[in-house]
Amino acid sequence: MPFPVEKSCGTWKHGIHSDNYQQIMEKLGTCVICNSFMARPWAIFRSSGLVVFKSSSSYCIFKFWLGKVTYTMEGDNLVSVYPDHDGKGTPMRVSRRFVDDDTMHTDFSVGDLEGWVTSKRC
Repeated sequence: MPFPVEKSCGTWKHGIHSDNYQQIMEKLGTCVICNSFMARPWAIFRSSGLVVFKSSSSYCIFKFWLGKVTYTMEGDNLVSVYPDHDGKGTPMRVSRRFVDDDTMHTDFSVGDLEGWVTSKRC
């Protein structure tokens, strides 16, 4: 069954994650907002075909969203591939899948780093 994009809309909170999750976020240039996402619930919603993350009163726009991205379905996973997320040729791959209706598992691959995080629906 393909990844149900509409099902991902709603409010989420990060749960457990790989030991190097903070290092991955730093490599992405998002370490400042990483702690914010880890501590508070955040929302995913669709707006004009874009997926937007919202945490409290601030919107989080990551710099790699502005570059080229390819979305594919691989089994039950929604896979996003950014061939040059930082303008320096560093590739990034994000694979999302539902564990159950209220749990999403996300795998990250950024350059030579790999990690994961689970998120629970609030």
